Amino acid sequence: MSKNRIKATVIIITLLLVSYGWGVASYKYKLFPYTAIEAVKIYFSTPARHTERTFSDISTKIKVACTDIVGEKTMVALVFGQSNSANHGESRYKARQAVFNFFEGACYKASDPLLGATGNDGSPWTRFGDKLIKNKLYEKVLLVPIGYGGSEIKRWDMGGDLHHRITDVIGDLKAKNITITHLLWHQGESEARFKTSKKEYKKRFLSMLSKIREHGINAPVYVAIATRCYDRGINHAIQAAQSELVDSTKGIFPGPNTDNINLPGDRYDGCHFSETGLDKHADKWIRALQ
Repeated sequence: MSKNRIKATVIIITLLLVSYGWGVASYKYKLFPYTAIEAVKIYFSTPARHTERTFSDISTKIKVACTDIVGEKTMVALVFGQSNSANHGESRYKARQAVFNFFEGACYKASDPLLGATGNDGSPWTRFGDKLIKNKLYEKVLLVPIGYGGSEIKRWDMGGDLHHRITDVIGDLKAKNITITHLLWHQGESEARFKTSKKEYKKRFLSMLSKIREHGINAPVYVAIATRCYDRGINHAIQAAQSELVDSTKGIFPGPNTDNINLPGDRYDGCHFSETGLDKHADKWIRALQ
């Protein structure tokens, strides 16, 4: 073998070893090109679910000054996840107490459908806000909804096509000097369909949360038990993942078990909550936070 061929072989082997090493590091530490590859994979593997649209019609909303809302006894709740955290409930509700909705740097009186989440119908959060105030847990509530119907957890993780929804709203809140006090996560129904493992779910959630923490958000996060949807039944692996994520040292606390909201009439289509289901959903969140 000539010296030139030996030299070329050494160079090729070295490049392969470097590429392999970088590939391992990229996956472990989520460096480029991991994030780019993940985003492309997520986009092309779930084309139908990219048709969801954020509700953004402010024409019937009543705008208020954000400075009049935020105070010592105000809850600022980032509520996110999939459809049962968004506007996909059966019936709309208009908050009667001092409950507000933050959207794109402005504040509005809260009424369904909430600005910032997908869907055009009801949510549990307007009811939840009223109940918080009626129970004298807070004087005011500012809801920050970014839930996205049908979304898997990998889409919320860094590199996922929905991760920007988290970072964008954090930036908007910081611009208004508004501090998030609670993170309310309700997601998991899609995982049964796509057979996400317990290990993968936990890994994705902790990765997502670590990026939230990097943005200076130290608020406690409450993780709901949520896997029931249509005829797929309960996903015990994802339920276990959601339970095992609870760790007070990381600021992770148990949310409500909404899989138990399943009496006849609680879900109008077998997945999304009816009016009675939405009311039970809100009650369960109140108990989880007390």
